[in-house]
Amino acid sequence: MRIVLALIMLAVPFLAASADAPCQYAFTLWNWEKGYRDLAFFRNQIDACIDAGFNVIELGAGWTDCEPEPGRFDFSMVDERVSYVRERGLDIRLRVDVSHWPDWFEPELFQNPDGTVFIPERGYPSVFSQRNRERQLRFVSALATHFANRNFTYTPGFSVHMEVKFAAWNSYELAAKSAFRDWLVGRYESIENLNRTWRTGFGYFDLIDPPVPGATSGEPDLSPAVRDWILFREQALWNWVEGFAHAVRANDLSAKISVPLGESYRRESAAFANLDYWGYSRAADEVVHSYDFFWHGPAGKAQVQTAIQTMTGITQRPVVLEIDGPYAIEHFGYTTEDYEEVGRLARLAGAAGIQVTNWGSTEVRTQDWMTRLGESLRNLDADDSSVAQPEVLYYVSKWQNYAYREADEWLHERQFGLLGALRAAGISTRVVTDENLLNEPLTADTLIIPYAPLVDAPVRDQIRTLSYGVRVISDEPVGLYTATAKTEGQFGAKIKRLEHAWPTEEEALKALVQGNEDSRRLRVAAAQFHTKFDATYNTDRIVQFLCEAAERNVDVVAFTEMALTGYSKQGEFADTIDWDLIDTSLLRIRESCREYGVYAILGAPTRDGDALFCSAIAIDPSGEIIDIYEKTYLAGEQWATPGRKFTMFPIGDVQCGSFICHDERYPHLVQLRALAGVQLFFYISCESGLADEHKIGPYRAQIQARAVENGVYIVHANTPARLDDWSAGDASHGQSRIIAPDGNLLAEGSMDGEELVVADIDLQHARKGGMGAALTSGPAAQWIREGVQLLGERE
Repeated sequence: MRIVLALIMLAVPFLAASADAPCQYAFTLWNWEKGYRDLAFFRNQIDACIDAGFNVIELGAGWTDCEPEPGRFDFSMVDERVSYVRERGLDIRLRVDVSHWPDWFEPELFQNPDGTVFIPERGYPSVFSQRNRERQLRFVSALATHFANRNFTYTPGFSVHMEVKFAAWNSYELAAKSAFRDWLVGRYESIENLNRTWRTGFGYFDLIDPPVPGATSGEPDLSPAVRDWILFREQALWNWVEGFAHAVRANDLSAKISVPLGESYRRESAAFANLDYWGYSRAADEVVHSYDFFWHGPAGKAQVQTAIQTMTGITQRPVVLEIDGPYAIEHFGYTTEDYEEVGRLARLAGAAGIQVTNWGSTEVRTQDWMTRLGESLRNLDADDSSVAQPEVLYYVSKWQNYAYREADEWLHERQFGLLGALRAAGISTRVVTDENLLNEPLTADTLIIPYAPLVDAPVRDQIRTLSYGVRVISDEPVGLYTATAKTEGQFGAKIKRLEHAWPTEEEALKALVQGNEDSRRLRVAAAQFHTKFDATYNTDRIVQFLCEAAERNVDVVAFTEMALTGYSKQGEFADTIDWDLIDTSLLRIRESCREYGVYAILGAPTRDGDALFCSAIAIDPSGEIIDIYEKTYLAGEQWATPGRKFTMFPIGDVQCGSFICHDERYPHLVQLRALAGVQLFFYISCESGLADEHKIGPYRAQIQARAVENGVYIVHANTPARLDDWSAGDASHGQSRIIAPDGNLLAEGSMDGEELVVADIDLQHARKGGMGAALTSGPAAQWIREGVQLLGERE
């Protein structure tokens, strides 16, 4: 069974190019290069690019050229070049250069910690200056308006190397300091809260200067102040990319966005603050990745496949590899043959294309390797299977790379060392990082954590959640540190440890292929929606949720108390029940279970003679009713009769049981059936609404207690709140949830939303037979044994 790691249900479509899509082969002409500024030479370059097989030209569009006076735009230089490229039938990507500025504008520049301008010859406009941003985005908007409806792709060029990153600890200008202080106010609200977290004694926020992080040596930097500084800078880059994309798309509805990302997981990552690849690419249609040629060297060409897997896996966008210019040949020992091989390897690893950059002033016709590479790319198919439906998720801790700032690259080698072995073994693998785990529904059978002593606290919680429904393998203890503290690493995750740190490839692959005979996995869900006192309407919604459950490969979905009719306590409710409509609606739901192959636990009224019951009806994938549990302990339902028996029913080889709302206050309802073998309970409710806010916390605590005191899973479906009527009798406070046998929440819904809350569970982690000591120890043991025996007799 393929496992979906159901987290926050944020839709993140996978946009990678399919194997049928033509490979993008792009050539960059920066707006400052001879190949751009000399129009005759430019035309010769474009003609040569066509002969070499290029199909995309990335053109610089410089602010310096296009706004000679404030508010007066002259796009003639770009227009001439765009016209020729289009005339020759090539696609266009515009690299919008706002890192250089016209003479009439004086931007606030990035500064080093000592107050000097970063790269003093010219510098770079600070991304924290609102004045800079307004001027830059005004130009971006004008450019997009000018080229509207031509299906161009736009790339932001606002920082160092025209990429989304900082280049060093280079943002200590007044705008950055002021923005950081404002950000801290929003984060902590009071200076007292900040001081408690930072362990400092500031009197007020204006006294705070950003830290200057230093190098580390074998131990991570756990400073909360440093963490905040890195996070603040990272979010600033994200905000700039989002602002750029909005400015473009607001003025050119045909536009696509390409985001330039580089320097993946290296010792300078903290200074660059650029590892939120997932966040930076949300606004993007594609990513161009600037590979670290200088770092890996010619002997490490195969690392390009790791880089492509990393970028594609994290961003879920088509990734175009950028091949560097002559500098890498002149200074790092590469040959043009190396460039050809890198391009082929990248394409085989799933790259959507190759972009040749920094060659604009070199005559393309003299570079035969570009033609040979173009021919190779046309004959190679990209492999996107590892990200479309991977067998393995390969987790790389982002904050570990921020907290370790070492003298060499041992951390990269340690984290990515096994990825090549998985690739060589043909095991489809998707690289993921913090944002993927926190924001996506992920699909795989196994999660590998190759080396992660430091994991950010929210991600540790998510790994614990995932470990109850997917096999998790690591080679060393996970999460001994969070980003701000040392811990014992005892955060409750179910992780299989390999025998050795730095495991051999053979050992790691053996652990992957070995099955887990005790694994019994189910995908479970709780559906919450606003019911009406209209069984036809409610049935429509129930069927829609069953369809969604099937689309998400859910095995069983629980609906809320009285989901079929709407919930009421009033005695006259009995007179409103149309039993013919109930039967017709129930038949339709049963047919839907059969059509979609899903189990359902349905809240509905049932009757036996004159006695009416508030019930949970279990329906199997053949459409058969396999259990009816009647609410035992009523909560003022004047129309209903107390239930007469405890019931159990199977889902496959898993024993299950149900209970309803007020029943949760009576622990023996769960305990007795857990002792009799039930491992999975469905708790359906319409608890008190938002007006009774003092009850909301205890409600969660009670149901968590039922899970942990018996070692069972609980799927809880609760009616959502009505924000326009907090006291409505047919509404509650939502927060449908799935609870692990240790009492931790695996998933939880919103208070007022209509949604399907999904999680994967492995029944090997639930106790079979509950807490068995209750049958043998203590003065109540005999009573409990008699209760379990009575339960069997009543069955």
